[in-house]
Amino acid sequence: MSSVQTAIARPGGTALGHPERIKVLMYHRVVRDEELTAVASQYAIHADVLQAQLRTLEKLGYTTITFHDYALYRKGELNLPKKPVIITFDDGYEDTHTHAFPLFREYGMKAVVFVLGDPLVRTNAWDAGEGITSAPLMTSGQILELHAAGFEIGSHSLTHKRLTELPREEAWNEISRSRMLLEMMLNAPVRTFSYPYGLLNDDVRALVAEAGYDFACGVYSGPSVFGVDPMNVRRIEPAHRRDPFRFWFQMATPYQKLGALRYKVKRFLERSDNGSFGPPHREARHA
Repeated sequence: MSSVQTAIARPGGTALGHPERIKVLMYHRVVRDEELTAVASQYAIHADVLQAQLRTLEKLGYTTITFHDYALYRKGELNLPKKPVIITFDDGYEDTHTHAFPLFREYGMKAVVFVLGDPLVRTNAWDAGEGITSAPLMTSGQILELHAAGFEIGSHSLTHKRLTELPREEAWNEISRSRMLLEMMLNAPVRTFSYPYGLLNDDVRALVAEAGYDFACGVYSGPSVFGVDPMNVRRIEPAHRRDPFRFWFQMATPYQKLGALRYKVKRFLERSDNGSFGPPHREARHA
């Protein structure tokens, strides 16, 4: 069992901690040897690599928390650990339960898992035609097991559509109905959202806030400092290959600031080329 420290509950008042130190990681699929060749590697991490990364987090003194933990900190009810990290999984793949969950239990860690609200969506059908292998999503029972073990369950919309390309009413249904259905299943509040494909604009962002979410995760577009914009949380995508130095570098340095700078430069160049300096329309293809 891991010796990772845990957040300390308080009865109320002023909580201790440095939220600006929080890093947020983003994963999708977790696979084994026999599955790796059938999956687009940039969206999947081998279970052994994930285990090595969890071990690195432990050695570096990181403690996993959830967005709910951070909300309690803001209320003065929970101290933050010295080095907090939020680990997220998008899409709700079955291998999050079968491959990742046992590793998190081994290291005494927890994560935030963003799942779809529509229980009839049983595979990653949104990837059809993209050269990405079909994979099953978690059942309601598996999601409930994660929730009971202390994992936070968030919404990844109703059916994983590109929200920025939908009429307002349809986008609202994807955002709000997914929360309602997940709360009915969990019998608990759902306060966190992850934008499918990392796509957001001012209208989608406003709908997410209006639907009652407290936090929403993008991919590359948010501020480099956690907490500055709770409706556009920046995430780090860990190295999916066996590259322990790169993962160490991502965690031991202000890596998210470097990512934010690269994002700004890239957007500036793109807008300069097309003569437009409006907001970006697309962040990531698969999130």
